[in-house]
Amino acid sequence: MTHQKINVSVYFWLFAALFVAYVFGLFVPLMDEDASHHANIALHMFQHHDYVNLVDDLGKDYLDKPHLHFWLVALSYNIFGVTDMAYKIPSFLMSILAVYSTFRLAKLLYNQETGLLAALIVAAAQAEFLANNDVRMDALLMSGIVLATWQLVEAVYLNKWYNYILAALGLAIGFCTKGMIGFVMPCVALFFLLLYQRNWKRMFDWQWIVVLLLWGVFISPCVYCYYLQYDLHPEKIVRGMNHVSGVKFIMWSQNFERLEGKKWGKGHKDYFFFFHTTLWAFLPWCLLTYYAFFDKVAFFIKTKFAYIKKAELLTVGTIVIIFAIISSSGYQLPHYLNVLFPIFAVLTAGMLVQKADENKVTTLKYSLYVQYFVMGAVLFLLILLNLWCFPVQSVLVGIVSVALLGIMVYVIIKPNVPFNKIVIVSTLLASLTNVLLNGNVYMQLLNDYQSGVSLGKIAYEKNIPQGSIYNFNIHSSSFNFHSQHLTPAMNGIDTVKAYADTTKKQFWIYTTEQGKDQLEQVGLTTTTAFGHDDYGITRLTAKFLNPATRPQVLEKHYLLKIK
Repeated sequence: MTHQKINVSVYFWLFAALFVAYVFGLFVPLMDEDASHHANIALHMFQHHDYVNLVDDLGKDYLDKPHLHFWLVALSYNIFGVTDMAYKIPSFLMSILAVYSTFRLAKLLYNQETGLLAALIVAAAQAEFLANNDVRMDALLMSGIVLATWQLVEAVYLNKWYNYILAALGLAIGFCTKGMIGFVMPCVALFFLLLYQRNWKRMFDWQWIVVLLLWGVFISPCVYCYYLQYDLHPEKIVRGMNHVSGVKFIMWSQNFERLEGKKWGKGHKDYFFFFHTTLWAFLPWCLLTYYAFFDKVAFFIKTKFAYIKKAELLTVGTIVIIFAIISSSGYQLPHYLNVLFPIFAVLTAGMLVQKADENKVTTLKYSLYVQYFVMGAVLFLLILLNLWCFPVQSVLVGIVSVALLGIMVYVIIKPNVPFNKIVIVSTLLASLTNVLLNGNVYMQLLNDYQSGVSLGKIAYEKNIPQGSIYNFNIHSSSFNFHSQHLTPAMNGIDTVKAYADTTKKQFWIYTTEQGKDQLEQVGLTTTTAFGHDDYGITRLTAKFLNPATRPQVLEKHYLLKIK
């Protein structure tokens, strides 16, 4: 007995609900750490027409991630202007490609319904929303990896000439975004696909050499730029080193630096870090994904890994290997997990559709109860955040949120099969969550409590000349981005005083409250002052979240005109 499938039109409206939440995220200002930092590297490219050298907003050579993300953002600046939205558009478009690639991959491994559900699951993952809001390389990397994986799998099944070209392109996108992980992971997935099928002949097919050669061609612009920036300039001091080979770094060294963790701060090695990170990063599907994984492992043990048509080892095998790699890393960050989201989605969708096809009503009912539990916990947090910590201010956000909540309640109380309720309620929960976060919480956090955004916009809108603003006791990438120029630092109050005494021109100082006090103590007065509250919003505390105690933890930053 087969289950009643969800109508394609329902999937359309569920994707539309998620799309609305993503669009809200495009208008959120950039956070003051990696996102603004990366935006400034692309801004340097755009302003200096230098698309070879990676230079950050401190004027230093940037030796870490490859060029593709910065190239795409610089292109977006050229088309749309230098704005927060322009910075995010490339990742947003590549995320759409990732969702489509996930659909095609799951359809190949299972069927069309599994493909639609897998695409929906990856689009609704909480950390994927974050990857399109606090934009780093994650959405772009994930897109390259899942595109390559889809094309490699399709090459096995269909063996079309374009599969090899697109597979090489996907591998190159991943590599040119974040290094060799973008090449390794799709190859791991292909290996487990062929291993389970016992397809030894295909595993050693000469056509994979063609993919490798095409990959080399596609990555050559990025590798060549590293050669120009570093190999031709051994005198450069980068991270305390000279005689740095950019080619060796991107092709080899970078892959082990983060595994060792020695060059990336204190770091920590928690072998269970990504197990508990999944609980929030892959909301609202995380608990179902855990179940799907162990259910699949139990299946393989029961069948003794014998090949069974329409079964696949690709998802479980890839998860095990990549989890082992990132969990052994000496430096671990939550977004390392994003590369596995399409694999999680295919695995989870495959499990749900299979249980529905097999009419496992009890399993699906318990799965629905699990989702109701997740929904209850998330709604509690949403109420806390949006009614107490940061009450909703936008009428549009309020209307959309009430509409989504109303539809959720209607679906819950309306008689329907558990499978349909699981899919619809979970997706609407993801949309509601991120409409409120993107449309309300993040907007208030970044506009009201990140001084670099507001004061940077003031500097730009007031047409303060470039070269007349200096940092004193502060550095803010978001200020540099929103003022749209590199702001040099003046180190020490004596330096500021000497500059004021020797120049006859007025200049501006971006500083903290303590810096403002120091300026006044040496007799440097201001004719114009713009002040703004500031807080390190990436590390929220109970005192900050509580409106009554929030003023106690706020700092004040200033943009001062010195006469």
